[in-house]
Amino acid sequence: MTDRHLKAVDDLLAPAAVLEFSDDLRIPDIEPLQSFLGARLGELAAQEQDADARWAAQRLAELTDAACRDLEDELVIWQEVLTEGRAGQPGPVQTLRQGLGFRWNRLIDTASRFASHPDYRPRWHRLRYLCVEHAEFVEQADQGMQRGSLDGDRSHP
Repeated sequence: MTDRHLKAVDDLLAPAAVLEFSDDLRIPDIEPLQSFLGARLGELAAQEQDADARWAAQRLAELTDAACRDLEDELVIWQEVLTEGRAGQPGPVQTLRQGLGFRWNRLIDTASRFASHPDYRPRWHRLRYLCVEHAEFVEQADQGMQRGSLDGDRSHP
């Protein structure tokens, strides 16, 4: 590989300055979130006096940590997809692609409980779209649904 090609791959796999789409997720996005959630959920478990509540908090921490590791593993596969230029390939690639945003959003839903904590990062927010093209498609579909909505006695087109 040439230096130019290696630079292009490094640029492709670098975290986005602004996390806007699930396609922008990269492996370095996971570790800070995983550490943050581990610390917050660990604090929560330590505060619980009731054994069942402590167990539940500890279990949530374990499940969240596993979810972070799973997402990181999937991002390794996503990196391969990106470097091979297969992001638009149908089937399993699209299932992986859609799952990345879904799993990220579940983790973010948990993290948002601690949004007032000083270590919470603005980067940690829900992602609605896969990429620019997906955002445009959804926005067009949403506008079409608004235009075609039922209104009084008119039938749906």
